[in-house]
Amino acid sequence: MNKKEKALLEITIIYIIVGLTGWATFNFFQNEGIVLRFLYADLTMTIISYLFSILRRNSSVYDAYWSVIPFYFILLWYVYFGGSEWGIYQWISAAAVSFWSWRLTWSWARGWPGWEHEDWRYVNFRKQFGKFFQPINFLAIHLYPTLIVFLGMWGLFWVFNFGEIHSPILFYFGAFLSLLGTILEGMADKELDRFRKRKNKKKEDILRNGIWAYSRNPNYLGEILFWFGLLGMGLAFGAPGYTAVGAIGMLLMFLFASIPMKDKQMEKNRPEAFAQYKKEVSKLFPFPPKKRQV
Repeated sequence: MNKKEKALLEITIIYIIVGLTGWATFNFFQNEGIVLRFLYADLTMTIISYLFSILRRNSSVYDAYWSVIPFYFILLWYVYFGGSEWGIYQWISAAAVSFWSWRLTWSWARGWPGWEHEDWRYVNFRKQFGKFFQPINFLAIHLYPTLIVFLGMWGLFWVFNFGEIHSPILFYFGAFLSLLGTILEGMADKELDRFRKRKNKKKEDILRNGIWAYSRNPNYLGEILFWFGLLGMGLAFGAPGYTAVGAIGMLLMFLFASIPMKDKQMEKNRPEAFAQYKKEVSKLFPFPPKKRQV
């Protein structure tokens, strides 16, 4: 067993422990409403993940949580809320989440080198906040993503337990958006992985192949489409309009946090090349690139 395989085994064991604590929490709060039971389990698992990040001195313990937990929710819905009686709509919703979850988790596992790696954003936070890093570690790196993903899944409670179909057209449109987003993100990740493994690397190189020639952030666009697709499926089953807060929160997070942080890092590492790239290629939605300026 090499170093990466050992690290993957260790992170798998950590997530099994995380999942078991979530299951125990979910069963402990049997007198609460369904949404609260899921939320309490989610928060407990986040705290356990945070404690392991301290133990390992690496906040990237949490990286896989984003994609793993939605599938964990699907399993809970199936076991506790009549999975054997699901109809076509429930199975489509479950398939959309599962496809996204397993693809993204596989992409993470394939690219994760092991415990010597920590996401560059977390490294920057450690340097920026110093002794105050741990509150940022819990609130920004762990708790906020947990809450935004939970809110993004909120509307699906109506699909699996609360509601009846109101608009099949809206449901299928939401399912299409989720599928499109997952495929787009998969294409972007595949091209990014190929770019990282290229030969004759130069520091100023910037990925401009495939979908990356039309959008600087096609992977983030795929994420946004996926979450708005889940929103559409939930609304089709009568989920209240306020459940849109999750998808809207995702959009705002990518537009005003993730993309600016990435741009700042690119400007720092490749100032001249990125300045030209920024002029020519759309920030998010794919458009034909502008002609290269000489």
